[in-house]
Amino acid sequence: MNERKGTQPRDHKLTVAEWLRDWLQKQEDLLGLGEGTLIDYKRHVHKYWIPSVGRLKLGDLRPHHVTDTLATIKRDRDNARTQAQTINEAAKAEAAEADQERIAKGLKRPIKPKLVPVPRPFGNGTAQRVLATLRAALNAAVRAEEIARNVASQAEKPRYRRKKVRPWQPEQLGAWLDSILDERLYPLFHLGAFAGLRRGELLGLGWDEVDLEGGFLVVRWQITNVSYRKARLAIKRGEKPAYRTKPKTRDGEERTIHLDPDTIETLRIWQKQQEEERSQWGEDYDNPDQLVFTKENGEPWDPHYVYHRFVRSVAALGFPPVALHLLRHIAASLLIAAGIDIAVISKRLGHSKIDLTSDTYGHLIGKIGKEAAVKAAKLVPRGGARTGIAGDRVGRPKACKKTKKKHRKKGEDGT
Repeated sequence: MNERKGTQPRDHKLTVAEWLRDWLQKQEDLLGLGEGTLIDYKRHVHKYWIPSVGRLKLGDLRPHHVTDTLATIKRDRDNARTQAQTINEAAKAEAAEADQERIAKGLKRPIKPKLVPVPRPFGNGTAQRVLATLRAALNAAVRAEEIARNVASQAEKPRYRRKKVRPWQPEQLGAWLDSILDERLYPLFHLGAFAGLRRGELLGLGWDEVDLEGGFLVVRWQITNVSYRKARLAIKRGEKPAYRTKPKTRDGEERTIHLDPDTIETLRIWQKQQEEERSQWGEDYDNPDQLVFTKENGEPWDPHYVYHRFVRSVAALGFPPVALHLLRHIAASLLIAAGIDIAVISKRLGHSKIDLTSDTYGHLIGKIGKEAAVKAAKLVPRGGARTGIAGDRVGRPKACKKTKKKHRKKGEDGT
């Protein structure tokens, strides 16, 4: 009875599935969430929560239901991955055996093994995001007085440690930038490495948000995979495309980022090239948003293409494979190496909380933290009692004259 006390909903027939669907609709119609967030919410609700606990009455949902669901999802995903990998290994072995027979017959064309997709792992980080979706939905139910407590907050939370960022060393960054100087995307990659913008923010940046004289830019827009695909579909339907959307977080929007002289010069050169292309293409030039980084005809870049172009350029240099997001980490690591305060870095990156910045990059401070301590101590003027001058007197109070005389007197008496 105690477990059920205070948990009964106003509508005793309302199921978890009904509430989740209603909650999703309100997220889409009223709150204006980012497209990426809304897509994640829908996927988590329809793929995980409704199939597992949707049939339960909202008031009957308990913490153990939530915990058990996450454990079951992980177990099923691990089994599916193992099964797919086993099938693929067998297919590769079969293809290799068939290739040997073909080689013996003088045939050169190898047999391509029939592989099945391997599901992505359901790690603790993913589990936390799936849990966060249910927690948000049930928080709304509490506010609506449908339930009295949020059982998702009382469920077992998967432990997740953010992976430590391992950005390139400055020498590696320099070598990579030198290797892509002739690439059309070089200015975009250069800005990403030194300004720390997200891929979508780089692609959505317009010349109206860039002040080369003042040496800064303002982040107002982004082009994501979702918004790009929607725009391309709109074109096929004969509609006007809208490539750009607002940034990922409110903290990421309308943030000012100052630029170094080399980056400013890189953008000046690129702007001149883009103006020449505009003249060459004439009326066929299509860049109504005045985007900074475009194809020759002014069209926006496909985010997927930009990502894969980056990956290929890294592989061509023989570096270990990394994601495009590494450029953002590099920008942060350079600021840390320069001794910039973590709060300033957090603001520049557009993080919603400084804790996120500290958790992500705190381990990079290391030596920089020691140097900062030394610099901070040197800011304080000291007199003769300064460490290194006072010698063994540090931490020892001076004896008064009266005490010294008394000690000498005792010595004369032989005591």
